Amino acid sequence: MKKIKELAENIYHHKTKEYFNEVLSSFENENYRSCIVMLYSVVICDLVFKLTDLKEIHNDEKAEKILKDLKASKEEDPVSPEWESKLIEKSFKEAKILENDIYTHIVTLKKYRNLSAHPVLNSMDILYKPNKELAESMNINILEGLLTKPPTLTKNVFSPFMKEIERIKNEFPNMERLKTYLESKFFIHFNKELTEYIFKNLWKVVFKSSGERETKNREANYKVLLIIYQKYPDALFDFIKKQASFFSEFLEEEIVITKLIDFLGRYPEIFHTLEDHCKELLKSHVSKDIKKKIKAVFISDSLKDHLKSIDSEIHSDSYAAYNQPYIQVYILKYDEVNFLYELATKEKCTNEFYDLMISHYYHSGSFDYATSSFKMCIEPFYKDFNREHFEILLKEANKNDQCFDGRNGDRNMVLLEPAKKLMPEVNFQETYGNLF
Repeated sequence: MKKIKELAENIYHHKTKEYFNEVLSSFENENYRSCIVMLYSVVICDLVFKLTDLKEIHNDEKAEKILKDLKASKEEDPVSPEWESKLIEKSFKEAKILENDIYTHIVTLKKYRNLSAHPVLNSMDILYKPNKELAESMNINILEGLLTKPPTLTKNVFSPFMKEIERIKNEFPNMERLKTYLESKFFIHFNKELTEYIFKNLWKVVFKSSGERETKNREANYKVLLIIYQKYPDALFDFIKKQASFFSEFLEEEIVITKLIDFLGRYPEIFHTLEDHCKELLKSHVSKDIKKKIKAVFISDSLKDHLKSIDSEIHSDSYAAYNQPYIQVYILKYDEVNFLYELATKEKCTNEFYDLMISHYYHSGSFDYATSSFKMCIEPFYKDFNREHFEILLKEANKNDQCFDGRNGDRNMVLLEPAKKLMPEVNFQETYGNLF
């Protein structure tokens, strides 16, 4: 009963929700025959409401024609219930607002409704008496499959979902706003099966399709894929694991590989569920390109190890000039820093992340790189540095004139006050005179 009430709270159409109260009342009072009869009536009403919404809100010509035909049929023979059967069939075959499973549930419900509502003369029990278990399962099936869904999510479910992503792809300035929109419009209507279905087809569009439309919308579709996985990680991880062969195939195009590495870098546990040929191919791509390696957390045993590996890979000592003790082999980008910080926060290893950021700054090989590295790697995080972080940062930056000379050499002054609080006994002008 609890589940029925919870589902009933999410009924899409306000009139359907109102009518369903009578179903609930019958069930609570153990009037299961009345419950089944009324549930069927609610289904018929809801199908009409959904077709009407498709016609009036979404300008659906098929829905408009079905409603017109049904109205003519009812006017021709007002007492015949034939239009109800036509409504179910047309909703399934023509309007396609019913999936196979819910169509089957409605057909079954109709049979039990007929048994419950129509007396049988050749039986001692003239009226059929459904039991609690039957009434409960019927209610849950109908609620999950039809009543809680908006018309666009019952009609070729994936197509309207993709059209909506394409329509709103430039409307939101960040992932949080997009997530809020999707939550309100779609996710509240998702069940486990629908989530898996949408995710699998979206994965195919992002990583396995090269059509013009898929290419044009790949970035937007990828963002939605991430949001869906973030919302349902446990269920989707099990789903991916069970269908590893499907998720182990991808297009060998640069943008696709980059996106796949980004996804698997965020969720390295998924990488380990994939088939061996896929894992080896991805490792090969990563080994040839340091840019890909930055996000390829799945090649390391842990994020901590990965951060240390990146540090050693992109930084080195320089013997080219006496006043340039360090060089950056690779310059980190803003999206890579944000990516690693997000993971470090999630995995509770921000200290190791700060180590990498500090190293990247003091390895600056030019004034310009020092300026950009400070702004990207130090400025957003220094207020959370501990004493050890400051000791390494100040000691090494004090050796590198790319960090303390140049037109923006005074940038380091913002570090002085927080460093003094952690290291009160230190004479900063004497110890780190190049910086301060």
